[in-house]
Amino acid sequence: MAAEIPCRIFDKPCDYGKILEFQENLRNDVIAGKIEGCVLFLEHEPVYTSGIRGREEDFIKPAGDIPVYSIRRGGELTFHGPGQLVIYPVIDFRSYGFASIKEFVIFFADSIKSVLTDLCGVKNLTWHDEKAGLWVEDRKIAFTGMHFKKFVPIHGFSINISNDLSYFSRIVPCGIPDCRITSVEKETGTILQVRNVAEAVIAEINGRDK
Repeated sequence: MAAEIPCRIFDKPCDYGKILEFQENLRNDVIAGKIEGCVLFLEHEPVYTSGIRGREEDFIKPAGDIPVYSIRRGGELTFHGPGQLVIYPVIDFRSYGFASIKEFVIFFADSIKSVLTDLCGVKNLTWHDEKAGLWVEDRKIAFTGMHFKKFVPIHGFSINISNDLSYFSRIVPCGIPDCRITSVEKETGTILQVRNVAEAVIAEINGRDK
C-alpha cells in the first residue's frame, strides 16, 4: 500500500485566480522537493475556464461579469461555481504508487464514481476517456482536465453536486454540441453538502489500492 495522500478542504468558495496561483506555487515547491503537496478540495466563485482546445465561438452568450480564464489544461470551456466540488491533486503521482498518468486519472475517476454511486445515489455512471468525464447515460456530471509538469499536475476534476446548471447554457460545454449537463441534485432530488462529498472522496482515495 502506498502512502496516504494528503488532502485539504477549503471551507468557502474560492477566487479562481488566487487558487490558480496557489496551485502553481505548490507544484513548483513539490517539484523542488520542498514539500509533498496535497489534493485540494474546494468550491469556486462563479468562473468560466477555457482549456487548450477552447474556442471563442463556444460562448453562446457573453460571460457578462463572470471572469473567464484561459488556462493550460486539457479540454475546452467549462464552468465552476458554488455547489460544485472541485478537486486539484497537486502531488507527484509516482510517490503514491501510480505508474502512469492514465492510471492516476482512472484511479481518481473510479473513486469519484464510487462516491457518486454509494453516497449520492447516482445510477448508471460511465467513465468516458474521449469525453473526459463521468456520464449518467447521455448527461455529464463530472469533468476532468489537467496539466502535468514533471509528474505533478495542476487543475483536476469537478463534480456537479447542487450547483446552478443554467451557467452551462451560455457555452458549448467541453466543446460538445448539445451536451447535456446534470448534477447529483438533478438526478436524485437530494441536496448534499459539498464538504460531505469531499470527505467521502478523501476516504475513498485513501481506502482503496493504488
